[in-house]
Amino acid sequence: MMDDYVNSLLRMIGLSKYQLRVYLTLVERGPLTAGLIAKYADVPSSKVYSVLKSMVRLGLIDVDSGKRPEVFVAKPPKEMFNIVVSRINDIVEKAKPMINTLQMIYEASNQRTIKARSEMLFTVKGLQNTKNLARVIMLGNVKEVSVAIPYSQLLDDEVASMIIEATEKSEVKLLVTRDLVDYAKTLPPRVSLRVRDMMFGAGFIGDGVLLTIQYGADYLSLYSTQEYIIEIAKTYFETLWRESEPINR
Repeated sequence: MMDDYVNSLLRMIGLSKYQLRVYLTLVERGPLTAGLIAKYADVPSSKVYSVLKSMVRLGLIDVDSGKRPEVFVAKPPKEMFNIVVSRINDIVEKAKPMINTLQMIYEASNQRTIKARSEMLFTVKGLQNTKNLARVIMLGNVKEVSVAIPYSQLLDDEVASMIIEATEKSEVKLLVTRDLVDYAKTLPPRVSLRVRDMMFGAGFIGDGVLLTIQYGADYLSLYSTQEYIIEIAKTYFETLWRESEPINR
């Protein structure tokens, strides 16, 4: 039972079966040479040194190079536990952005069934995450969809197909910068199109609002489904729309 529990903990930090065997052998038998480790841990002699070197790099064992042959010693299990906790925390922290994005998409897609939303504003990072939320916003059950795009990566074939699909049940207004107008003209005439010289960021307004800026090589967005934030975004978009040049096709 104890071995199973320890094995489970060690697997959490990604140890191989040979590394597991070596660590448990050193805990149970104390310091050993590579030859004895290969024997007691049932690790092939041809692989034992590469396994031991990898474990030294990971901080799982120490090596006493002052002795000949070298002797290997397991780090105390308490230190191993701290490593496990640290690795788990790293995994959790790395997973948070993905979970937050999934939560946003879930809340946007299930507004009628959610009694309380987790936050007023969400921060979204990444081009594909931005596109995923833009899809939810544009394809919701709304009469009007307003889109402002100054970035070519946000007006590719994937986003264009979303815009076209949105026109099937919503009035769609698309505002672009001049460098994108030729591509925007390829969209169906039912997409109302206007152009302006510059914009400070992108925006998608419909069943929620998504405001996006290019941050270095990446994209950073704010997403909300709060009604008053949507209204503020609509008002600002309409101001830009009135001041922009209509494109007739």
